Amino acid sequence: MPKKRKKDRKAPRKQASVRTAPAHTGLELVNWDEAPEEDIDLLGALAERFPTPVDAVKAVQAGEPVEWIGDIEGVKMRHRVVLANNGEAVVEQAVFLDGALEQMVLCAAHQAGEHGRDRLHTGVLAALDALHTVIRPIVEAGIRKVRPDYTAAVLESFHETPEPNGPGTPVFGWRTFHSGGPDTTWDDTIDTATWNSSTMMSGLIGDSDDVPELQPLQLARLLRENGVPVILCAGCGDPITERHPRWSGVWVSPSSDSGPLCEAPTPALRLPAPRLGWLTDAEFGHPHQPAHVVTA
Repeated sequence: MPKKRKKDRKAPRKQASVRTAPAHTGLELVNWDEAPEEDIDLLGALAERFPTPVDAVKAVQAGEPVEWIGDIEGVKMRHRVVLANNGEAVVEQAVFLDGALEQMVLCAAHQAGEHGRDRLHTGVLAALDALHTVIRPIVEAGIRKVRPDYTAAVLESFHETPEPNGPGTPVFGWRTFHSGGPDTTWDDTIDTATWNSSTMMSGLIGDSDDVPELQPLQLARLLRENGVPVILCAGCGDPITERHPRWSGVWVSPSSDSGPLCEAPTPALRLPAPRLGWLTDAEFGHPHQPAHVVTA
């Protein structure tokens, strides 16, 4: 598993936390910013209550949800016990979208609207399959430097019901399933490449810098090729939408750095002499502008 690294204060701030969710114990939050510089075993939160996956399976069969959700300098990950339709219990290991890819999908979801949502889901899943084909050999090769016999799990792309904080927040990711049998340990339910793909997709520590397919323009192209209506700003390159319910008709980005303002450079303005006020028109910034023709 990746080690806790010192936080890059110049990088976007991300909360690194772990949540365990047994029904009768509530939430447990851990602030890893204050944790010592050492290996972090996120599954320890589960193992403290359930020594083996079989113990967790019994709890799930009794109606108690068992999962952890966390991130360490990467995208959100989830580990949980689920029951298949045939009653068989498996342990799901999932990685979710983040960064530029998540912002593109979110903006595209607003552009697609309700009538285009099914096509959006199909297109995003196809694009994620293609990305997995690129990412898997890279993370696998890195692990094989220390584990020559390692073979990464083949992940499936998936989509879930949107988060409860708005219809424009679709949930997509990649996942694999591990046995929940009597001989399974918690360590057996961790595919290292799946774990490491979390940091690669976040882009916070540079794992994706040398992967062309993970750069914003290539990501946007891949999504569009699969019918996902991604629109980038011609000035700053951020994904934008004009169909957000709170910004109808205004090109806006979910990026916390820009939002409704484009980061296009402002020409230097000559100040009046003497200066009589604090503000000039430069304070208004620039609006986002789509980089290509928008189609309905």
